[in-house]
Amino acid sequence: MLSKLIKYDIRSTWREFAGVYLSILLGVLILPPLFNNFHNPIVNAIAGFTATGIIIATIVVMIITLFKIFNTNVFSREGYLTMTLPVTSAQVVASKLLVSTMWIILTGIVSLLGLCIFVLSMNGSPLAEVSAAVQKLMTMFDTRGVFAVILMVIAMIVSTVKEISKLFLACSIAHLKQIGKFRVPVGILSYFVLSWAETLIVQAAGLVLSFVPGMDAYVGQLGLMNDPSSIQQFIGLFNGVMGVGILYALVLTAVYAFCTIWLLNHRLDLD
Repeated sequence: MLSKLIKYDIRSTWREFAGVYLSILLGVLILPPLFNNFHNPIVNAIAGFTATGIIIATIVVMIITLFKIFNTNVFSREGYLTMTLPVTSAQVVASKLLVSTMWIILTGIVSLLGLCIFVLSMNGSPLAEVSAAVQKLMTMFDTRGVFAVILMVIAMIVSTVKEISKLFLACSIAHLKQIGKFRVPVGILSYFVLSWAETLIVQAAGLVLSFVPGMDAYVGQLGLMNDPSSIQQFIGLFNGVMGVGILYALVLTAVYAFCTIWLLNHRLDLD
């Protein structure tokens, strides 16, 4: 039944994301020739702002659409059908998170592809300089450096999924029976309160680490980055931080999902 839920969620959202992806590809193919007709630093700056705007707009549309996956399919009229199916609340939440993760990864790939096309299509694109810089950077890295890049990508994906699961929980809190007509402000407030709690956790962890003997001196030495050994030490520390960050995001995702499931089982209030 979980696979059927996933198929349904994909069918209900693919048109929105297909429209976003088509807009990105059309934009990066149409705009560069227009900008290339003008050889002006101001035009180049406008082109950079345009590329940034496309990325921001893509992220906003993705978040709104993923929110729609949960809010519309659970707390609207569709929710009556969804919650009367022979499925558990855990399967419903798992389906939403899995489909959200899929769309997050695809959106990241399409956005990166579109940005690369946009940059390479502009006149005066520093392709040679960028290629030389990348090659120089790769010579400084070993397998740990490649692993660091992989960990960073995974951390970005997992952190985004954590935010989506937090958004799902805030939406569930907003639909508590006791809330009544104040669902929108309560949902927004719940999201920011959860984010504030996360900040307190991170600050508390940083405070604990500050008491570890020799930690400040070690980090200070890595900040010098004067020789390859320092770079390798920094990469090792970076990998450790990324690993802890991924674990942290996974734990919070599980906590948010568990709380959402509990609310769906005990406090569900459909429109």
